[in-house]
Amino acid sequence: MPVVTTITRQKKRDTRYSIKIDGEYSFSLSDLDLSNSSLRVGTQLSDAEVVDWQRRSGDSMAYDLALRYISIRRRSTAEIERYLIRKEYDESVIRDIISRLTEIGLLDDEDFAAAWIRDRQLLRPRSVQALKFELMRLGLSRDVIDSALAKTGGDEIEVVAKLIERRQRQYPEREKLMAYLARQGFRYDQIKLAFERISEQ
Repeated sequence: MPVVTTITRQKKRDTRYSIKIDGEYSFSLSDLDLSNSSLRVGTQLSDAEVVDWQRRSGDSMAYDLALRYISIRRRSTAEIERYLIRKEYDESVIRDIISRLTEIGLLDDEDFAAAWIRDRQLLRPRSVQALKFELMRLGLSRDVIDSALAKTGGDEIEVVAKLIERRQRQYPEREKLMAYLARQGFRYDQIKLAFERISEQ
């Protein structure tokens, strides 16, 4: 019967352990998966058990990859799906990972959309149309996007006016400032009304 001969911590990924069967590398496990298993040096496994552990190892690595991807910044469900497809994981593995991440609250498209809009309007204001385009590119459904935008309920003219005040020093010439605002997705009539509002104030 195959026997576990070595369990060693990986150098590049110190949260994973390499498992050797009969002196040959067979699979790796995360520290959590290993501690929850009954695997120890000397453990005997059937051929079927070795194959099952190799399958679970692949699932575990995919989950770790997804967690690292989310740690860079929050992600939409579609982004995680696309990322794991690029890594060539099976559809069933991807579905399981998305389900696990959703259960623990790390994937929530509605919350993601609301946070994206809030951060954008705080740091780099955009028009509603530009925000829609960004969120669609991130794979969010139209219903989720429309719901998130409806909840913000902001005055777009006021957004443009604040952006004008913020960028006037950078673009002292009115034409260049208007061109910048247009690149952020705002329409000419919105920009014109924002300038008028600032003049009135």
